[in-house]
Amino acid sequence: MVCPGLQIERKVSMVGFCSGTIAGLVAATPASGYIPTWAAVVLGITVGTLSNYGTKLKFFLRIDDALDLGAEHAIGGIIGLLFNGLFADTSLIALDNVNTSVPGGWIEHNWKQLYIQIAYICAAVAYTFVVTAILAKGLDMIPLLRLRSTAEEEALGMDDIQIGEFANDYVEVRRDYTDWTPAYDGAVPVTPTAAGDRHGKPEISASRDGISKGPQVNGNGTTNGGANGGLPPISEKPGEVEESDIVTP
Repeated sequence: MVCPGLQIERKVSMVGFCSGTIAGLVAATPASGYIPTWAAVVLGITVGTLSNYGTKLKFFLRIDDALDLGAEHAIGGIIGLLFNGLFADTSLIALDNVNTSVPGGWIEHNWKQLYIQIAYICAAVAYTFVVTAILAKGLDMIPLLRLRSTAEEEALGMDDIQIGEFANDYVEVRRDYTDWTPAYDGAVPVTPTAAGDRHGKPEISASRDGISKGPQVNGNGTTNGGANGGLPPISEKPGEVEESDIVTP
């Protein structure tokens, strides 16, 4: 997921590196001890690429998947099981001296193994979906437990709502700063962005590239604009003072 992320964002991100590692581990779990080393390399490249682009599925399906579990765990596990049907090696499986009669995959002309793997995938997906839905509905019916927070709670922050404090101090500092930042009077439209979209160019990168982020909504309902929050521009040259900064006694 690092290379596709490099192509999209033009930089290597730690989030992409960690997500690619998790996706690779998930895919390797069902395939470990079944496929040879060269097939494992192909598996890593395949799952990294497909999981990376699979993070966009949540926007098409309109599901709340902030951690991209579907892209990393679901897609990764499915690909790992499919690779067993394609590249399973009988001699490799028999190294434990126990499973000596387990057939290989397509590379050993065992064509039906892929269909068996697809049946495994369908059974696992159905079982996981049904059991998870039952557990989630049961939790949602318990008093004081809700699966979905309100829009107001999400705006205030789940840490503040659930535990009464902030897990990251900069969140509180940023919120206090935007409360007293002068309001933005420009008529620049606000363009909403999907939360959790790690593959769009981050706002901080946009400000570094000299691209205005546009107005932002403050905690008190007002808006401020641009990367400077509506404040006067600051000169980049040392010793240079803007005329608006000179105070006449």
